[in-house]
Amino acid sequence: MLRSSKVKITEVWLNTGCCDDKGLGAALDITLDNGSFFVISLDSKIDDPHFADILHGRYREKPKTDGERVYWDNGASLSLDETIAILQTEKGTEAAI
Repeated sequence: MLRSSKVKITEVWLNTGCCDDKGLGAALDITLDNGSFFVISLDSKIDDPHFADILHGRYREKPKTDGERVYWDNGASLSLDETIAILQTEKGTEAAI
C-alpha cells in the first residue's frame, strides 16, 4: 500500500460534468511527485455540502494542493490517504502508486 509520507501531490485538476450523462459529477486528476497519475470520482462525497457544490457545478474553482491534501477555498478537502482510499474502492484493489 502507498505510504503518503513518501510521496506528495504535485498537481491536481478538477473535471466537472464528466461523470454522467446529465452533466453532473466531478473527478480529480492527481499527479504525484513520483510520476504516478490517477483519476478519482468525487461521487462518494456527495453527502458533504462542500463537495455537493463542486459535484453540481455550483463551485468551479480549481483545487489547490499543499502536497499532503487537495483542498478548495469553500472548505472541501481530501488528504492523500483519502484519495488513495477512494481509488482503492473504485478499483476494488490495493493501489500500487
